[in-house]
Amino acid sequence: MKKITLLLSVLLLSFVIYAQQNNMIDVVYLKNGSILRGIIIEQVPNELIKLQTADGNIFVFQTSEIEKIVKESVVKQSNRQFAFGDEGVQQRKGYIGLSIGPSIAVGDLSDLPVGAILNLVDFGYLFTDNIGVAAKWFGTAHVESGATFGVGGVMGGLLTSTPISSKINFEGKALIGMGVFTASYDGVSETSEAYFGYDLGLGLRFNTSEKVSLLLNADYIGVSDYSSVNVTFGVAFRLK
Repeated sequence: MKKITLLLSVLLLSFVIYAQQNNMIDVVYLKNGSILRGIIIEQVPNELIKLQTADGNIFVFQTSEIEKIVKESVVKQSNRQFAFGDEGVQQRKGYIGLSIGPSIAVGDLSDLPVGAILNLVDFGYLFTDNIGVAAKWFGTAHVESGATFGVGGVMGGLLTSTPISSKINFEGKALIGMGVFTASYDGVSETSEAYFGYDLGLGLRFNTSEKVSLLLNADYIGVSDYSSVNVTFGVAFRLK
């Protein structure tokens, strides 16, 4: 259990560092209202600059033509293009949906049979291009000898995200919250007190349209003596 937790933590930390180390491009605002993006390959102070755009074209501007020059994240530009291929269309920054998949108990309860996990709420929202918040309302269930055992809870925390293609975002989550144990047998159910819990996960979000995303996640949940590795598939509505 400790090795799995450490591995997921290292992967998540590496991803966060990677997300923050985005390449930058130069954005040139001209006094005539035009805006060009690319890389400044030559600059003569108080005279001129040479800007190479993504398609390989090179433009030369006199300093007197330029209003200002700023830096912009490649990911910021890519997010707009990847989402709809048009900077004029507002980027959708969040999603809310549900997901389901197998749940494999590990650690002290690894003898439990493979069960299922249902995320009734699978939520994420980005406040910047790469950083935001995530939350989930989940429940797991394992059935053995006519008895059902599981954990349910609510968690929230950090979301990191970066586009890896025109329609796919790679994401990492680190959540904390509370969970309760539930057990039922022969029509009788019992629920425990609430315990501290955490969730570390990585996943892919496929933005299939302007309003719909498909979710694929793998995570590690720990609540008291219970821990499980889960793989979930789901669908989400994209939020503005």
